[in-house]
Amino acid sequence: MYIAGIHLSHAQGVESIVAASTVAAMVSIVRDQRKTLTKASKEGGDITAGPKSFAGRIVTPIHAVAILSAPVSYLVAVFSNRMVQPEWYEQTSFDVSLSVGQLAWTRTAGAVGLLGSAWMMRVVLNHLGKQLHYIGTREKGEVVSTGPYGVVRHPLYTLALGQFIFASLAYWSWIPLAGLGITLGAFAYKIPVEERLIEEDPAMGTAYLEYKQKVPYRVIPYIW
Repeated sequence: MYIAGIHLSHAQGVESIVAASTVAAMVSIVRDQRKTLTKASKEGGDITAGPKSFAGRIVTPIHAVAILSAPVSYLVAVFSNRMVQPEWYEQTSFDVSLSVGQLAWTRTAGAVGLLGSAWMMRVVLNHLGKQLHYIGTREKGEVVSTGPYGVVRHPLYTLALGQFIFASLAYWSWIPLAGLGITLGAFAYKIPVEERLIEEDPAMGTAYLEYKQKVPYRVIPYIW
């Protein structure tokens, strides 16, 4: 396999595709979030309320670390081993019998899914706009109910969970699934705290309660 004129083995070629997709998705997500946060600070105002408990304050860093652990550990593994998974990382592979071709296509599909989820996150951020916050309410708070927010109340969290699934296929490893479990627990705690802050906001409380009636699902339609 040749990429940019460089001859790579089949294994190196697959890892190069997956690694490139991972880096591109991470760069896109970080760039889009920073851009939207800057806009939110200028147009939406400062954060006026946030969680008061210690658990409420640390839940966002916890799921942020869990979300980053999967791609960072994978990239460190392959970049430090000439674009081949080292033995310690291969030990986290799924015990599923696939042909070389089937495995390559499965992992490539996972890589495409990572890129697609990064694009979808941009769409969600465009709808959220000046209301973006990690957990809290802004001075000029408004309830967002357009686009993905008409399907679930927290589509950013939906995408974060989906990225773990795509990463698990792309890396062919259970490491992202461990992060998925941690993040699910964090979201289960964080969402009620976040929604309570919005409901207690004088400007948004009533509108948000009405929004919850119209959009009953938090993260996964018909399930949660």
